[in-house]
Amino acid sequence: MKNSTDWQYAHQFITGTMEQIRRPAGGKLAYPYLSITCGSVYAESIFSWDNHHMTLRYAAAGEYEQMLYFLKNMFSYQCGNGFTPCVNSLRDGGLRIQYFHAQPYLAQNAAIYLKQTGDLESIAGLYPNLTGYLKHWLTAFAAPFGLYRWGEAYMSGFDNEIAGSTLPPGAAVAPDLNALLYLELRAMAFIAERMDLSGEAADYLRRSEELKENINRHLWDEEYGTYAVLDLVSGERMLHYPGGDYNGTFGKHAYVSCPALLPLFAGVAGAEQAKRALEGYVLDPEHFRSRYGIRSLSKSSEYYNNAIWGNPGRYSDYRRTTNSNWQGPVWIPLNWFAFHALLRYGYRVEAAKLAEDSVMVIARNVRKYGYMAENFDAETGENLYAKNFASWNILADIMADFLEPDTVPFQMFF
Repeated sequence: MKNSTDWQYAHQFITGTMEQIRRPAGGKLAYPYLSITCGSVYAESIFSWDNHHMTLRYAAAGEYEQMLYFLKNMFSYQCGNGFTPCVNSLRDGGLRIQYFHAQPYLAQNAAIYLKQTGDLESIAGLYPNLTGYLKHWLTAFAAPFGLYRWGEAYMSGFDNEIAGSTLPPGAAVAPDLNALLYLELRAMAFIAERMDLSGEAADYLRRSEELKENINRHLWDEEYGTYAVLDLVSGERMLHYPGGDYNGTFGKHAYVSCPALLPLFAGVAGAEQAKRALEGYVLDPEHFRSRYGIRSLSKSSEYYNNAIWGNPGRYSDYRRTTNSNWQGPVWIPLNWFAFHALLRYGYRVEAAKLAEDSVMVIARNVRKYGYMAENFDAETGENLYAKNFASWNILADIMADFLEPDTVPFQMFF
C-alpha cells in the first residue's frame, strides 16, 4: 500500500501539515499544542478527541512529548469535582460549557504514552487528575442499567448524530460513550498496575468487565445484529421507527448510526456479534461502507444525507443548527475506528482496503483543492466542511503500519 501514488501523496501532505500546526505555549495554554487546522475554523482551541487523535499521529513519528503537552493542557483547567473542560481556548482558557466534560480519551492517551516512553514519573504526577476526571464521568453521567449517557448529544463529537439528537437530552444511552469508558477503565487499570497500585488496578478491571457485560446486555440488539442507542423513554433500542408501522421496510434502518461502531473498536463484542455487525452493516455498501470509507449513518436510513450541515437536532440549542454533519458523510475517525475493529476481529483484507480508501479520498481532494476538509461526501468523495482541516485526518497514512506486527507504531488497547 505504501508504494501507491495515493499513499505517497497523502503522506507527503500530512507530514507537511504536521510541520504547520505545531503551536508554542502562549495565551491561556501553558504548554505547546497542536492546532486542529491550518485555516481559520477551530484554529485557537484544543478539543479532547481531536487533539487526542492528533497526538497519536505525532507519537507514530516519535514525538511523544505532544501527548504529554496535550494532557497537561487539558488538566490545566480541571475543577475540584473532576470536571475537565473538553475545549481549551488560547484566549479564554477552559471553556466550561454546561456538561461538556472532556470526552473519554484522556486515560487512553496517558496509557499509550506510558507504554511507549516508560515515563512513569509524568503519568504518576497526572494520576490524581485522571482519577478525578474519570470519577466525574462515572458519577455525573451515570444512567440506569450500569451504563452512562452524554449530557448533551453533541458531547460525543458526533454533533448531529441522528439517534442522540432526536431524543430529549439525557434520554439516550449511547454505545459509543459506554465503549469508550470501557477503554478508559482498562487504561486506568494499566496505569495503576504500573504504579504498583494493584488494588486499584483490579477494581478498574472489575468495573470494565461489568460495563462490558451491561453494554452487551442492554445495547446489543439480537434481532438486528448491531449495537444501538437505548431510548430510556420507551425502554427500547433505537434502530427503526417506533412501533410496527415501518412494515419491515420503511424506517427499518432509520437510526442505524455511527455510535454502533465503537463497541467493535473497543473489543466489547464477542466473535459472533462482531461477525454479524461487521458483515451485516460495517462492510455492507447499503449501510456504512462507502467507496470512500465509513458513512456516519446507514445509507438505508430515511435521514441519510450528505449536506454540509445536515438536519439539526430536535432538542438542540439554536446556535448548534450549523454543526458538522454526522448523518451520512465519511469521516476519517470513523474509518480509524472501523479499521481497528476489522483488524481486531480478523478482517485484515477488508481493513487494508479501508486504509487504502482513507488515503485515496485525502489524496484526491488535496490534488483537486489543495487542502483536506473535515469530512467527505460518501457518494462522491468530495470535500465538505472546514477548509485546511488537519485534526484526526492526519492518522490516515499510518493505518497501513498497523497491518503488520513489526511496523505497529504504538499499542492501542489495554
